[in-house]
Amino acid sequence: MKIVSRYVLRHFFPVFLLALAGFTGLYFIIDFFEKIDNLLEKQVPLQLIFTYFICKIPYIMTQGIPMAALLAALISLGILKRNRELIAIETAGINTAYYIRPVVIAALLLSVAQFVIDESFARSLNQRSQQIWQQRIQNSKAAVSMTQESIWYHGQKVIYQIRAYDRSNQSLEKVSIFFFNSQFKLKQRMDAKRFRWAQNRWVAEDGLLLEFEGSESTQEWFSIKTLDLPETPEDFAGLETVPEDLGWLDLYSYAKKIQSEGYNSLSYEVQLHMRLAFPLTTLILTILGITIVLWQGVHGGIAAGVGIGLIVGSLYLTVLQIGCALATAGILLPFPGVWAADMIFSALTAYLWITHCR
Repeated sequence: MKIVSRYVLRHFFPVFLLALAGFTGLYFIIDFFEKIDNLLEKQVPLQLIFTYFICKIPYIMTQGIPMAALLAALISLGILKRNRELIAIETAGINTAYYIRPVVIAALLLSVAQFVIDESFARSLNQRSQQIWQQRIQNSKAAVSMTQESIWYHGQKVIYQIRAYDRSNQSLEKVSIFFFNSQFKLKQRMDAKRFRWAQNRWVAEDGLLLEFEGSESTQEWFSIKTLDLPETPEDFAGLETVPEDLGWLDLYSYAKKIQSEGYNSLSYEVQLHMRLAFPLTTLILTILGITIVLWQGVHGGIAAGVGIGLIVGSLYLTVLQIGCALATAGILLPFPGVWAADMIFSALTAYLWITHCR
């Protein structure tokens, strides 16, 4: 690595690590004081509290990488500019693209690392943290589990096997329900193509009901059947978070299978795009930070650059969330909805570079 590249990176990475540590620490301080009342009331053991917060660290850090990289680019290059070192580098015959290249490469590697860490262990550890909070601290039963083939939900003396859940239409697709008596012996099984919520009741469509009485069983085919079940759509709302348990490839396979069977896979497709688009945010925000520093010129201050960068970065993340919400609601297709922020701010970065930074 050339001397100039090493010198620029020696300014970039310390600021990045400091910003990332600050973001993570601020999150934990807020999270701790929000939950301290529950922890004290439940008399949660110190070891369990420690495990709960430790499991959240990797995921929170991956969420903070984009803004930390943006701040690192703004502050590190701002310091070099303030000290007239960038002018000295350019006076020595080194063009702008050469000395910002190591920062761009570092941002690209951080984007890749963000995706790998998130998919390999950060997401699963965060799920473990949520399980600790729900089961051990709030004492709520773990009602949902998932394989690649189906979702299982444990209700009141009932177990649901669900192929897919469509929250927008409040319907369960390709459902099997197992009814048990007080001795937990199977007394009925119902299979239906769809369960939809209508007039505060579940309506089963195109299915078969099996009733078991000792060694005998009876069956009844139906096209429409109304059921009085204690579970409501709100009980199944948590099923939309289940794909968090799956890696990207597993989620991709699951979404394709759901789509091929004619069910609504929109929420899964949005999440697939989001898992790729968000790590790329690190690279785009870093390049945007570089262009802001260069756009300010020699007389631009570090504080002003950081302020502008934070405003632009916040707008970026806001557009990203709005695009995802519109895509999830079906107003936009998943690709343009999720990738809108990346495309808009990439175009803005290219414009600033062409008009002010070359």
